Amino acid sequence: MYGGLLCFSYLILFGISTLNFNHPFPFTQSPASVATWSQPMVLPALARTDGKNDPEALKIRRENNRAILHALGSFAVPFTDADGDWIDADTYHAHLLRPGKEYEIDVHPSQGSATITQTRMSFWALIRDLHGSSVVYPDSILASTWAWYTELCTYVVVAAGISGVYLWTGRKRERRIGLALLGAAGTVSLSLMLLITFHG
Repeated sequence: MYGGLLCFSYLILFGISTLNFNHPFPFTQSPASVATWSQPMVLPALARTDGKNDPEALKIRRENNRAILHALGSFAVPFTDADGDWIDADTYHAHLLRPGKEYEIDVHPSQGSATITQTRMSFWALIRDLHGSSVVYPDSILASTWAWYTELCTYVVVAAGISGVYLWTGRKRERRIGLALLGAAGTVSLSLMLLITFHG
């Protein structure tokens, strides 16, 4: 009971976002708002990777991206592990994401400035972003708690399912209908997984 209360808000959000995935109603399709501005940005020297994608280069990109985020006073993660690199001699470009927001940032170290394009998602897009999200944000403990909450709720739901089957086995009167429901649900789920696995 207390596990259900603890995970109630997460499961409601998960259910609403699932409906939104399956039924993208028009009122959930409100456009994102985009804003672009320039601001001073003084950074420590950003290292160069010369377009490489080896482990050392990826580490350098992560450190560069994190320095930019610290200067912005924000938190986010790169769009991909290899994202963030020099596009010319004085422009470092980073593409960063967080729930509800997306940043395209061009840093110009010699000028001590950056041009930032921020895309703010709609409320419904934010809910979709949070759907099953397990991203840990190094610069935000609060935002990272969502990943821990997701893990916790997953364990609670699995435990609830197992305990539900266990409690059902102790009720002789309801065994037949329960077995029928369990068998039907298991057959449909397994058939769907096999269909997707072998037929795309």
